[in-house]
Amino acid sequence: MTPEEHIRARLSELIKSGTLPLSACGNAFMRTLRPALEAGVVIDEKSRAGRRLIVRNPEALFLFYAGRYPNAELFEDAPSRVAGVAQFRDSKVFTNDAEEIVCVRGWKNGTLCRDGVGIDVVRPTEEHGVFAFCLAANCSYSLHGFCALVENPVVFALIERLKLPIEFALLGRGRISTRLLDWLSATTHDFNLVHLPDYDPIGLNEFLRLRARLGGRIKLHVPDNIADLFARFSKRTLLEGFNSQAVLRYLRDSTDPDLREVLALIDQHNAGLEQEALLLDS
Repeated sequence: MTPEEHIRARLSELIKSGTLPLSACGNAFMRTLRPALEAGVVIDEKSRAGRRLIVRNPEALFLFYAGRYPNAELFEDAPSRVAGVAQFRDSKVFTNDAEEIVCVRGWKNGTLCRDGVGIDVVRPTEEHGVFAFCLAANCSYSLHGFCALVENPVVFALIERLKLPIEFALLGRGRISTRLLDWLSATTHDFNLVHLPDYDPIGLNEFLRLRARLGGRIKLHVPDNIADLFARFSKRTLLEGFNSQAVLRYLRDSTDPDLREVLALIDQHNAGLEQEALLLDS
């Protein structure tokens, strides 16, 4: 049961019985109920050795419940995000179970297979710029060869300008999903990955997250001219915020030589570098 489902169950119990021991009400439930308490719809009274919630206006409390939980009718096999909105007005109440759309670009057929059979990714890339497929729970797709995982769409669309020795590129859209990472880590064949993140605490932290699962199959892309790119295009605001500084302290424990090279440049310029800068001198 999710926290929101627990709150709904408690509120339903309060409506049904008209009273509820305060000991059975957690902090999250009490925060949810606060408007009803402030309006006097529900009151908190002493009861023997403890305290209880007592409903003073059942009609108003039912309207409060109905306003929070629409309980709309769902179609068959509705995804969890739809169910969350229908039941709680919140698409993120339940774990996302919808198939993930994965965007790729390929320059060599056989780099993406389905049930062991190579898929033509070259033609869609040439004609439409991208090939996409749905990543389901029991995915029959697999990767082979040398692939780039690119954080941002602009670099993904123009990655040929970087002249990398890759056969395939995968769009990460920032922090990749656990499902996508599970799929990549399950790929045990002739598969290697180069990661192109933003060169800031968040992007580098994502690299370490990926390497923790993929081990030696992944490498951070550090171009030969990265020092010049930092000198010309680095951005100090990428280091602002408590979270970025906390992540930066964590990154300093890494022994990865490529990551440490980037960290030295971050310290030198007190700034990070957006990956779009890679396109400028390619």
